[in-house]
Amino acid sequence: MVEKEEKRKRITNKTEELVVKTRYPVGESFSKFFHKSRKKSELFFRNQIPSSKDNFKSWVNSFRGRYILICLILVTFVPFIINKGDWYHAFILAMIYSIFAASWDLLAGVTGQVSFGHAAFFGIGGYACAAFVRFIQLNVFLAILLGGIFAVLIGLIISVPSLRLKGPYLALGTLAFSLFLWILFRMDTLEAIFWGTDGIDLEFYNPLLLIGLEYEFIMVLVIMIICIVIMLAVYNSKLGTVFKGIRDDEISTEASGINVLKYKLIAFMISAFFAGIAGSLYILHNNKADPFIFMPTKSFYPVIMTCIGGIAMISGSVFGAYFFVISTTVLRELFSIILPSELLLIFTNISVFIFATIMLLVVRFTKRGLMGPTIDRTRSLYDILLGK
Repeated sequence: MVEKEEKRKRITNKTEELVVKTRYPVGESFSKFFHKSRKKSELFFRNQIPSSKDNFKSWVNSFRGRYILICLILVTFVPFIINKGDWYHAFILAMIYSIFAASWDLLAGVTGQVSFGHAAFFGIGGYACAAFVRFIQLNVFLAILLGGIFAVLIGLIISVPSLRLKGPYLALGTLAFSLFLWILFRMDTLEAIFWGTDGIDLEFYNPLLLIGLEYEFIMVLVIMIICIVIMLAVYNSKLGTVFKGIRDDEISTEASGINVLKYKLIAFMISAFFAGIAGSLYILHNNKADPFIFMPTKSFYPVIMTCIGGIAMISGSVFGAYFFVISTTVLRELFSIILPSELLLIFTNISVFIFATIMLLVVRFTKRGLMGPTIDRTRSLYDILLGK
């Protein structure tokens, strides 16, 4: 009798365990979803983005890597040596535009999806960051990150209809969306929603005003290096190879079994994220978010910088951004010394005119921009000095 009762208890316990296992407790579906998405993201990054340790070592050991690192170190110490507020502003702006231009290069130069409306991502990221800092008093780093995430959401809205377009139609479609945002944020009738022509003023809310230009310079420098390193890792990964395949021959890439639309969408999202980061830094530096950030000239700035530095190189965009900002600053300083005050008002934009002339010469005579030939000439000179 005792054995029968023990068997009966075991059977009832097993049936109870079976009932518990077959039930779906609250939140189990969500936990399964997040577990599955986490596994998929880990698999994606393991397969698409390589561990950049070996790539970084080989890059540092190369002449190109050493040359870029030395230039970066030298350029970093220039503002501290000059120790003038104007030069801190110029170098901070150069670093912000470096992220902005590199994000455009990843989309247009690497993936071949030319966008003339990149100011949409730049502006939305800046406005989102300004709103979080002004109205919620959020931590500045978290606000910058959320600015990039909001730019990704706008990137999704733009990319879904725009990716059906190709060539000049895609460029014009993105430009039209940027113009739409510019008009929308300027409408005084919608001032309660989009803050109108006055925008969002951060004069008494910006935490960067308390730390000084020197510390702001270091902060932007660190963020720029992190962003450029991530974009270079993407460029040198399997994901970057797919992007280049889409750029070179979209039909063959699709015929090989790759979902071209999916990878175009990924390229738009990555590019929009870093453009939003750049926009957030730009707004915090200028201490105000206004609709002029959506102007078409802001969309053409990264195009000009990338063309001068070198398309489809990522690092060429950084070179072009520094060249653009520093050369225009130097020209303005020279004109302010040489020209009298009466003529200075006439020649206020002459630096931009000279820079536009330089850009036309670069586009006409060099296919790789200025960075590629500069590194090649420096390397040949270095070999001559070593007697090679």
